[in-house]
Amino acid sequence: MHNPYPDGPRFLDAKSQFLAHGAVEKGSVSKEIERSWRRCVENGMEAGAPVRTEILTQQELLEKQEANQLLLSHARPEMESLNAQISHTRSVIVLTDAQGFILHSQGNSEFLDDAQRVALIPGSSWQESLRGTNAIGTALVERSPMTVQGAEHFLERNHVLACSAVPILNARNQIMGTLDVSTDASMPQQHTLALVRMSAQMIENRLFIASHAGAYSLHFHARPEFIGTLWEGIAIFDDRHRLMALNRSGQFQLGITHEKLEDSLFSELFACRPESLMQAAQGSSLVTPLYTTREARLYARMTLRQAPGVRQPGATNSSASERHCAASLQMLNTGDPRVARIISQVELVLDQDIPILIEGETGVGKELFARAIHEASTRSRGPWVAVNCAALPEGLIESELFGYEEGAFTGARRKGSVGKLEQADGGTLFLDEIGDMPLALQARLLRVLQERSVTPLGSTKPKPVNFALLSATNQKLREKVERGEFRRDLYYRLNGLTATLPALRQRQDLPALINTILQTENAAGKTIDREVMALFKSHPWPGNVRQLHNVLRTALALSGASPISMMHLTQDFLDDMKNGVEEDAALSLSKLTAEAIKAAMQSHAGNVSAVARQLGISRNTLYRRMRAMNLM
Repeated sequence: MHNPYPDGPRFLDAKSQFLAHGAVEKGSVSKEIERSWRRCVENGMEAGAPVRTEILTQQELLEKQEANQLLLSHARPEMESLNAQISHTRSVIVLTDAQGFILHSQGNSEFLDDAQRVALIPGSSWQESLRGTNAIGTALVERSPMTVQGAEHFLERNHVLACSAVPILNARNQIMGTLDVSTDASMPQQHTLALVRMSAQMIENRLFIASHAGAYSLHFHARPEFIGTLWEGIAIFDDRHRLMALNRSGQFQLGITHEKLEDSLFSELFACRPESLMQAAQGSSLVTPLYTTREARLYARMTLRQAPGVRQPGATNSSASERHCAASLQMLNTGDPRVARIISQVELVLDQDIPILIEGETGVGKELFARAIHEASTRSRGPWVAVNCAALPEGLIESELFGYEEGAFTGARRKGSVGKLEQADGGTLFLDEIGDMPLALQARLLRVLQERSVTPLGSTKPKPVNFALLSATNQKLREKVERGEFRRDLYYRLNGLTATLPALRQRQDLPALINTILQTENAAGKTIDREVMALFKSHPWPGNVRQLHNVLRTALALSGASPISMMHLTQDFLDDMKNGVEEDAALSLSKLTAEAIKAAMQSHAGNVSAVARQLGISRNTLYRRMRAMNLM
């Protein structure tokens, strides 16, 4: 790490001149570096002084990571990709939060040892006020990409580093964190910042699209081959054609600053009616010419996403979960590794005519996940038809699915009825609780899937159908197959890809999931007391995400403008938890984590009786848990 580098003497001379005279020779260092050095001096920092380190405890780091789950989940894939490009170099890739605390790092194993010696590790703060001029901290202050090499670092201890960092902004132009590559000061840096900027832009685009589910997005660039790349501009419009958001590339191409975005109309930006682009987008992914009102020629593609609460023609009556805001797949990715992996797999098979079987306990969000798949597909403008196979009476399920001709049976409508399979033509068919479909009907469904046609009851004329097939079950279909309760051939026809959603108690993203639910209830930023969050983390949630959503909705109504506290949780919920613990003390060990007990003890200043009451267990049970977890 101590090899010489070409610009070393120049940077050292420039800093010596600055420290002696308060200024540098023009062009010797960038204006950003000079401003940073000035801030360091004004803060009383000395170049040769020891580095002031601030490193979070393991618990504090976990809390930071939980608070930034959305950023982490979208940054990790790009960090992996960036690491594959620079793995042959002695480098470490670092992700920080908006305050400069390192959330995650990965990279060359040899350099990781050196990085630890300068505290370039998760939990460490690289704020400029603590670490002097450095790429992470200075990029946060300057709100711009930074490369800081060798002696450009204000503190001499950091001269061994060369770092390139880029701020990551959200759709509201707020800094969410930074992406940084740090390496040996001897390593050339001419291409590193460009790679980091590309990766940061990809992260921003991921976050940008994930935060605007249910809106129309316009993808544009002056060169058509750049549509669909990280350089494309992305503009988000609501159903009244008002501009909701514009990514950084879009702002640059249209010459609009973030401050001027609010309430801009499509017609004020582009010299055409939005309806013409929407019509062109129906069933097409072609790029079309588009002129701005300033007569600049662009190329564009409109992506149509169904707005929240809007049903497509031919869709069945929606269930309660369907009426929630239709979420994009990435909106459902709130940081749990299993969910993120499932979403990645689904994205790979999307639009490839591969049926998807969604498994999971009741309440994990199978229908919401299915709806998100539909919204992410090219069939999103087609009908969404959901059928609950368990809710339909056995005598009616056949006519509901396949439809019937006039006079097909006693009581049939005069003009017959179009079945759900035919209604789904051109869109998506979702068969919920598929495990409850009668065996006799399974054979008919299999024939439809094989022949791509449906014959209504009372007819001899098959009608061609073309739909994407999604199905869901809370049962173990494979076991039903072995027992002869479900057709093996139909099981393999449905099971192109199995997406098994984890139970809420198995997920690692509860705080981020809670924040997402609060956003859907128009309560973003709502505060939840620490003891309530500890209780939520310790609860087994037998009703899964559905139960969590209901508990939060009720708590929001009861709390009004106040933070959600214990008094805003219903007695039924508290009794439920208490009864569950008393009935099975062994199970409660998995419910009550060490973190939850620590939080409760701190909240009640070590009052064991109060903590036991909060957690719904006896004092003796609490003492046993604390002893088992080495908390005494």
